[in-house]
Amino acid sequence: MTQIISDENQIKEFLDSRYIEAVFPSKERAAEIMGSGNQLVFYLGIDPTGPEIHLGHTIPLLLLKQIAKLGHQIILLIGDFTARIGDPTDKEAARVALTEAEIKQNMKTYVEQVKKILGNTDFEVEYNSKWLSKMSFEDVIKLASRVTVKQMLARDMFRERLEKEKPIYVHEFLYPLMQGYDSVAMQVDGEVGGNDQTFNMLVGRDLEKEYLNKDKLVFTTRLLVDTETGKKISKTEGSFVAVDDSPGNIFGKIMAMSDSAIVSLFSYTTEVSNEKISEVKSRLEKGENPKVIKEELAYELVRMYHGEKEAIRAREEFMKVFVEGQLPEKIEEFKMGSGSTKLTELLKESGLASSMSEAKRLIEQKAVSVNGKVVESWDYEIKKGDVIKVGPRKFVRAI
Repeated sequence: MTQIISDENQIKEFLDSRYIEAVFPSKERAAEIMGSGNQLVFYLGIDPTGPEIHLGHTIPLLLLKQIAKLGHQIILLIGDFTARIGDPTDKEAARVALTEAEIKQNMKTYVEQVKKILGNTDFEVEYNSKWLSKMSFEDVIKLASRVTVKQMLARDMFRERLEKEKPIYVHEFLYPLMQGYDSVAMQVDGEVGGNDQTFNMLVGRDLEKEYLNKDKLVFTTRLLVDTETGKKISKTEGSFVAVDDSPGNIFGKIMAMSDSAIVSLFSYTTEVSNEKISEVKSRLEKGENPKVIKEELAYELVRMYHGEKEAIRAREEFMKVFVEGQLPEKIEEFKMGSGSTKLTELLKESGLASSMSEAKRLIEQKAVSVNGKVVESWDYEIKKGDVIKVGPRKFVRAI
């Protein structure tokens, strides 16, 4: 039987976790509930709006892992139903609806990706279509009667849209209700999620109080932010690292990130000790080359997701290619037709560029080299055996 940790000091240490930004209703109430000796149920919900679990997801997942170590049950909820509507959080316009087929494809490897973060931690998997798809229109009306329009308009993004005279669609009001109802359906004791989900999670807290008379705990986690720019480290900001990225890609992407993102990434996406975080901050303040510390961060993340051997290999490959200027050991091959091919055509057909116009733009920006020499002509002829490089990390060999 799982041992429930009710020790006051261990619970306090958890509640002071660097991953946590806020606790609702309060840390004191959370300490009281978690110190009861009862096994509690906590969950994290992820909508499969894309196929990757990324670094932003790792923060609440690492917190969930800490909760499991205290002996509590944890659930990964995949929002296969809520993804059909889309969370309006931080959106200046309504999301484009995903089809059921797109959602199924997106979530295909979610559980396997999450296991890379949770490791051997036991967790359950639920899908909210299990209960939301069974709700009648009458059920939806009854659920909607629990929340006022004034409450919904308290959300920043809705207020901003009104001020900018941008439309707010009725179905967007239903999203927080559905996410909130997830808590009721699973009868959980707590929820974990990014601080951009605070409103939705608190709706769930209110609904669970009304439906089940339970005092649900809410733990909001920090978002990855570049301290220099103030921007989120995310796909939309061009700094996207997926758990399923290859070891070489993870290493390279981390090395390419802004130096001002180092502390945030070390603090919130790894499980290194607080002492290590303090050491990293101190070394940066004393003027140590950030590149050295980024190498440690890249190594740690590759180790987390791919193991020690791959981390060593990724570091060696990075040094070989980016420091010594050698070619990587493995280069993707692109099969040409007979004769030669224009560089722009190869870039597009091999996937190194998404279109002919992008291929031309990359060449104009001097981001394309062939056999180690920058090429500036759109009409450059590629021959079999040529090695084409785009940017710092993309290579292909023509065969």
